[in-house]
Amino acid sequence: MNMMSNPEPESRWKRMQPGFLRRMSAGYKAALGILVLVVLWVASGVVGGGHKPAGESDDTAKTNVVPSVQVALLSSSNRNATITIRGRTQALHEVDTRAQVDGVVKSIHFEKGDRVRAGDVLCELMVNDRGAKLDMAAALVAEREKEANAADTLLKEGATSVTAAKQATAALEAARAGQRTQQIELDNTKIRAPFSGFVDDRYVNAGDYMRVGDKCELVIAPEPFLAVGSLSEKDVSQVRVGDPVSVTLVTGETVPGKVYFVASKADASTRTFHFEAELPNKEAKLRDGVSADIHIPVKALKAMKISPGILVLNDNGVVGVRTVESGGIVRFKPIEIISDGPDGMWVSGIPDGTTVITVGQEFVSEGSHVKPVAARGARA
Repeated sequence: MNMMSNPEPESRWKRMQPGFLRRMSAGYKAALGILVLVVLWVASGVVGGGHKPAGESDDTAKTNVVPSVQVALLSSSNRNATITIRGRTQALHEVDTRAQVDGVVKSIHFEKGDRVRAGDVLCELMVNDRGAKLDMAAALVAEREKEANAADTLLKEGATSVTAAKQATAALEAARAGQRTQQIELDNTKIRAPFSGFVDDRYVNAGDYMRVGDKCELVIAPEPFLAVGSLSEKDVSQVRVGDPVSVTLVTGETVPGKVYFVASKADASTRTFHFEAELPNKEAKLRDGVSADIHIPVKALKAMKISPGILVLNDNGVVGVRTVESGGIVRFKPIEIISDGPDGMWVSGIPDGTTVITVGQEFVSEGSHVKPVAARGARA
C-alpha cells in the first residue's frame, strides 16, 4: 500500500507540535535537538555531583592508614651498676736516683732495661781524696781515744780535774763524728738502687761531672702497679678504698685490682677527684702510661639490655625510648644508662613488660597511633 495514500498519521503529528515548531525549518529543528541533548548531559553531571576527584579520594584513604612499627617486650634482670672512668697505668714506686756528693762518674753498672735489687750500685763516682780524709779521721780517733783513756786514769788517781777528763772525752766524740762524716762522703760516691725493680732511664755517662742533686738513673718497681684516673662529683661518694675494680688496657688485656686511694679534695679546675687502683704485676708485664678503662662495680639493681640503635631524644634532649601503650598510643619514656660495653647497653627506668618500638621509632611522635608488630625473634 502506498504511504502517500494514508496521510493521517503525519497530519496528526503536525497538529501536536507547537506553532513555532511547525513554522521552523528542518535545519533549525536539528540544531535545537542537539542543544537539548547537550543540556541534558550537563544536567546529569550536576545532579549526580557528590563525586570527588579520584586523586582526592586516594589522599583521604592514605591519611586514614595507621603506620606499623616493630616492637619488642622488655624484661629486666639483676645487673651490677658500674662506674667506668678513663685513666692510665702508673708505677706505684719510681725514683730518679741522684748524686749526694760532687764528683766525676767513674762507672755505670746497669743499663736501661736491666733488673736491679735494692742496694745495687747504679753509678759510681771517683773517690779522689775522700779515702785519705777517712784515713786521717780514723787516725785522729785513735789519738783521741788514747788521750781520753789517759785522762780517765789520771782522774781516778786524782792527778787531773773532772773538767779536763770531760774535755778529753768530748774531743774523742768529735773525732768519731768526723770519721763518720768522711765515711758517709766515701759511701755516697756509690749511688744505689733504693728498691728492687728495673732501670727505665739513664741520665749520665762515665766521665760526666755530677753535682749534688744531679740524676743518675730512673728505677721503677714492677709491683704493685696503679691505674689512675678522675672520679666525678656524682660518683665519688659511691667508691670506697678496698672496693674491687676491673681494668681494661688499650691492648685488650683485663687486670683485676682494688681501690687504693680516693682523694678527699677535688681538683680546683676540673671539680673531679683523683683516683688510684692497685694492680698486681708479678710478671712485670704492665708498663707505665698505658691507656686504660677502669670499671668499678658499685651496686646491684634491675636493668634491661637493649640495642643503642633504638634510643631517641625528645624535644628537651633527654635520652629515652618510644613505647606503645594499650590502644596503639606512642609514648616517650626516659631511661638511665647503667653501662655500655661489648656485651650491650644496660638501662633502667622502664617497668618490666614495657613494649618498646625497635623499628620505626624515628617516624612516629608522642601521642600518635601505630599498629605494633612483634617480629619473630625480635630483641630490644
